[in-house]
Amino acid sequence: MNIDRILSRFKIQTKVLIFILPFVVSITAVGLTGLYASGLLQGRMEISNSVLQSLSGFRDVSDTMNKFLAETTPELRDDVKNKLVAQRDLLNGMLSQLDDTAEGWSDLAEATKSITGVIERFDGLWALHEKEDALKKAIRDGENVIVGSQMTLIESATELQKAVRTDESAAKSMLREADRITTSAAFLSELASKYVRLKSPDEKLKFVQSSLGELKKRARILRAALPAKNKAVSQSLETAVTDLGTLSSAKTADDDLAAKMSTKLSSFRQISVYLGLAASQKMKEATLKFAELDQPLVKAEGVLGDSRKVVSSGYSIQIELARFMISPTAENLARLKKEFDIVKTDMVALSGSAHDLDFFKKLEGSLLPAIVKMDADSKALVTVTDQRMAQFTAAAADIDGIWKQLTTFAELQKESAGKERDSANSISVGATITGILIA
Repeated sequence: MNIDRILSRFKIQTKVLIFILPFVVSITAVGLTGLYASGLLQGRMEISNSVLQSLSGFRDVSDTMNKFLAETTPELRDDVKNKLVAQRDLLNGMLSQLDDTAEGWSDLAEATKSITGVIERFDGLWALHEKEDALKKAIRDGENVIVGSQMTLIESATELQKAVRTDESAAKSMLREADRITTSAAFLSELASKYVRLKSPDEKLKFVQSSLGELKKRARILRAALPAKNKAVSQSLETAVTDLGTLSSAKTADDDLAAKMSTKLSSFRQISVYLGLAASQKMKEATLKFAELDQPLVKAEGVLGDSRKVVSSGYSIQIELARFMISPTAENLARLKKEFDIVKTDMVALSGSAHDLDFFKKLEGSLLPAIVKMDADSKALVTVTDQRMAQFTAAAADIDGIWKQLTTFAELQKESAGKERDSANSISVGATITGILIA
């Protein structure tokens, strides 16, 4: 045959080499194809493992961010940021293993860029949190001013009312003293008249003895009730009562004793006249005092009533403020602003009754500015809170987007691995068949 004639020209070693070489080449091709497929598999496995780690890490980041939103502390801030940086480094490592022409490279690059944006957005979140804390502290300081103003109002209004009530009590006391002086004057005059109508010395002695206790009582009452300028009348009465006590201590009565007692009792008529004048003067002073108290009493009642309204409005602000601080929404802000407007109106009413009082001037200089500042700070707090929630929502959306991009990248890697596996299998099968045919 032609093949035999051709081969007969070569040495036996050459003939063996000619037939073995293709077989060795085919076996080498199968081996190299296996190595290629093994390398691809290892690379895909490393990338798949990194993707799984990244997906798990982003789930952890999402949970930690939710905790940070509920309890914003420096520790949770650092925890979230460190986890975000770790995920960024992991994605950068995955990106460095791929060529920019590889399938899914653009998704992975976009995810890496997005996580950098999340880190920057998170820094903004913390800045908004600090601003939010500063506004809350300012609002709390304003609330402390309201509480202090309430205490000042209550104390000042009470002191004002107490002062007016004290003056009123003094005027009433003057009336009571005038009444005691009048009744004492009538008692002394009647006592003298009754003594004159008695006939026998014994009757007169017994009468004086029985009346002595009441006389001493009346003397004590008059000593306390009479003004300083009428104290001489009180002393005269006490002297007469003392003398009557000495005279009435006699065991037997006679005309001489009766005459001496009559002399002492007759002075009661003159004392009664003086007492009547003193009582009239007391009543006149009490009337003038009451007249003077009309305007202060009305003013005190007006200040007290207006103060109560301001204090009540302060309590309403504190109630609404507690709700607002828990949930700084536009709805709660509207309710709080309504209470701010009410206390401003109440302060206008209080200025009408207490504008000339020192405590109101101090109150006006502290409470109203605090209310105005709280109003502005509460509006700013709603804005900052909305911004923070928007930033957090955007960060969460970015993380969801990164999750989807990584999922898409993982699917592409899976598809690419399948194609490469089929290609490697085809090459391996082809090389094997070729080797068999050559053999």
